[in-house]
Amino acid sequence: MNKVRIKVCDSSKHFINYLIYNKIYYDSLEINDCSYYLNVVFDDYKKISRRYETYVVSYFGKYKIKNFMYVNRYLIISMFFGLLLLYNLSITIFDIEINTDDELIRNKIIDSLNKNEISVYKKKKSFSEIEKIKENILKENEDILEWLEIENKGCKYIVNLTKRVKNNTNYESNPSSIIAKKDGLIKHIVIHSGSKIRDVNDYVKKGEVLISGNILKNEEVVDKVKSEGKVYAEVWYLTKVNIPLTYNKKVKTGKVVNRYYIKINNKEFTIIGKYNSDDSETTNKVVIDKPYLPFIIYKEKIIEYKTETIKLDYDGALNKGIEKCENEIKSKLSSDEYIISKNVLKKEVNSSKMYIEVFFKVYENIGLTSNIESIGDNNEISN
Repeated sequence: MNKVRIKVCDSSKHFINYLIYNKIYYDSLEINDCSYYLNVVFDDYKKISRRYETYVVSYFGKYKIKNFMYVNRYLIISMFFGLLLLYNLSITIFDIEINTDDELIRNKIIDSLNKNEISVYKKKKSFSEIEKIKENILKENEDILEWLEIENKGCKYIVNLTKRVKNNTNYESNPSSIIAKKDGLIKHIVIHSGSKIRDVNDYVKKGEVLISGNILKNEEVVDKVKSEGKVYAEVWYLTKVNIPLTYNKKVKTGKVVNRYYIKINNKEFTIIGKYNSDDSETTNKVVIDKPYLPFIIYKEKIIEYKTETIKLDYDGALNKGIEKCENEIKSKLSSDEYIISKNVLKKEVNSSKMYIEVFFKVYENIGLTSNIESIGDNNEISN
């Protein structure tokens, strides 16, 4: 039975008699501040409210749910439409990436996808629909396509493909595959030619084939091509460094001297700006050098340095060590590679230096071109 807890504003004692006379069942009665607090069924609450000033304190049963929905109706409506919008966004295509440099093939694939209702801002297809669309596209473009894959990544479709080659044994003179030059966890693959062997989120070991130059048809090698592409993976480095807590460093004093001197028969004579110092940096520039003159006049720019003793505290040595390790890793990376994260595994301090070990996760291209003939049965190479 659905009840409500009510507050009845009445300071007299007639209210209890009213309940008994009208056969109104109640429980949990409390009297406080000239008011009665009690639980009654909803219909009895309506009856009491017609005679007394009555307020609902709380609801029970279905009326509690109704009251909650009424009070929070705007929030519930907003959440409903928000979830509806989120669902529609999650099943919508926002980007299509076609991994090929051939504009003719790219345009044909785009046309084929559009015919099969795969385009930006359209609804995503089910797995069975994708498989059927792949078969249709391959059938429509069998003269130019050997293999096609449509991969769903969130709200994005990635299309990988292999061009059609003639069924003959006139293989390319230098067929090759792309193999892993080190262990790693694949994060991204770009294929220009060849067949993808490993996929994103696969862990691979050094020497494993990533993109094969063997073109297969019905499990038979029909051609061998030069594989082209990039395979980016998360790889790992452990760097170690010792940082002295006290060391000497040369710093500029701000003093600059311009010295002019004349050179005759390999002998130098200062004209102006004589200066002697071991801590300096010099650059020379010819001022006068004529074939009819028996001398040459030079200008020498002298930048003065001084030696300072640097003392590092614990944090200073740690930061300097991490920076040195990070610079060592960055020096090995190209513009499309970067450090994902770093973690200090070990740090020890003695009287004169700090020893640091830093572990790095790095986004790096691990693909290495290798002739197909040179790959062994276990797909390993030696560096």
